Amino acid sequence: MPPVSWHPIYELLTRYGIDHGSAKSLANNDLRNWELNDIAAILKRIQRPSREYCYFRTPNLVLSTDSIDFKRWWPSLWVDASVKWISPPRTLMEQSARDSTALCVNEAGKWSLRTSGYVAFSHVWIEGLQRDYINDGVEMQKFRAIFKLLKGRKIEAEWVWSDVLVIPSIGGPASRPEDEMLKIDMINQLPLVYSRADAVIIIDALVLQLHPKEPLDVAVALACGNWASRVWTYQEIKLASRALILTATDSYDFEELVSVLKCLEVEDYNRFHNLWLRFGIMAKDEEQGLSIPDIVMACGERRAGQDVDYARAFFPVLGLEWEYGMTREQGMQKIYNSFKRHASRVACFYGAPRMSIQPRWAPSYFHDLEGYVTEPMEWKDRGIRGEWYAVRVASVQSTFKNAGRFVFDFDFDCEGDRCMQCACAPNEDKKIIKTFEAAVQRGKCYVLSAEPSKDARNVERARTAMLVEENYGQEMNGFEVAVHCAAIIASQNHHFESKQSVLLRHQGPMQDDACGN
Repeated sequence: MPPVSWHPIYELLTRYGIDHGSAKSLANNDLRNWELNDIAAILKRIQRPSREYCYFRTPNLVLSTDSIDFKRWWPSLWVDASVKWISPPRTLMEQSARDSTALCVNEAGKWSLRTSGYVAFSHVWIEGLQRDYINDGVEMQKFRAIFKLLKGRKIEAEWVWSDVLVIPSIGGPASRPEDEMLKIDMINQLPLVYSRADAVIIIDALVLQLHPKEPLDVAVALACGNWASRVWTYQEIKLASRALILTATDSYDFEELVSVLKCLEVEDYNRFHNLWLRFGIMAKDEEQGLSIPDIVMACGERRAGQDVDYARAFFPVLGLEWEYGMTREQGMQKIYNSFKRHASRVACFYGAPRMSIQPRWAPSYFHDLEGYVTEPMEWKDRGIRGEWYAVRVASVQSTFKNAGRFVFDFDFDCEGDRCMQCACAPNEDKKIIKTFEAAVQRGKCYVLSAEPSKDARNVERARTAMLVEENYGQEMNGFEVAVHCAAIIASQNHHFESKQSVLLRHQGPMQDDACGN
């Protein structure tokens, strides 16, 4: 029988060196209905010298940004003659970007611009296969290890493509604008690179030490590894026409793995549904395409090394092109404006501050979100219109902090229970919270929810809500509001809300209609 609580599963995973964040997520979701012995049996098949072991990692002293920049400008003082480096000529990198070709290399170190006949790598830089900032290349030893890996798993590949080999190193004050522009050009051609590849090779340090007995072992190990925790790897697998997962002894076809999980889900839904869903949502689906709710569900716990990548990493898979100088929020704005129908479906998701630029009702991140996917709303010039359950806030009785979250204790102007507690996300801007508290005194603030309070006791999860302020509008039907922030409703009281047609303004609270973005 599965344990009564998720904690024993979490403790088991962390004992085997699984990252705490991944372990908590797996214990609560993918592996929640598993028996401990079954999980332990798979983890025991991961045989590595140490928890920190990575196939490609070179033990090096961690350098500060200043020291890295200094060494890049005066590299001769730090040359290790015993280490050889490989890097493509700059002219080929620029030609690759111009011609939308994949700049590949063979085992002899020869470069070739290709549109077919190569494999591409999907991996996590922190696991050792990364471009050296100082020497602006990859160690020859690691480069040769790539081909050794492929041959050992009977993968015939003359030409390989890897982002660490062909995308310029960016970091620190020594970075040049032309490097950043070339990097952007390379990112914009990633859809072609991954979709044209004969196969995308998935390399995860944990899975590389796995001696599996069946595809299910590979699925569990891959879910536990770093590869499944990064935003960039999501678009890499989503774009792949075919993908192979490397283990200690063999390779497994990603599509076949998803098929196995689907069959297992049919046999035992409670045990395998979440694990199948994790990988099924990654698979390429040209018929259904990709929507913003798909990204929210697939990447809710994935992380990026740079803040801008929380938007930029989704551009290739959405068919959008990144522009030089764009910020993360400008990237999110472009995503929302490009996919208006599905953008409105995540309006009520909680976990991230709202955008500081239009559309101000939208989450500013796709990760760490939870909530209810609504039906698409009507996108208009002034905002999005949809049906919401609304209740007016009469006053704020008290405010307090709980588990890092700012909590409002509201008194309502309605029949039924008049009290409600709403908790804001831990990363919510304190200014927004103070602004809404002041707005309540003006007497036009509401709590909007996509679900009625009468259904709250029938589900385990808390309802999500929008804390809004009514604004003067030109709409004849319903009313218009500006969104302050999202929240979760921490209480299960029954309120008599009114269901109304509401326009959520693209602009924020107290903004004049003539204001720009």
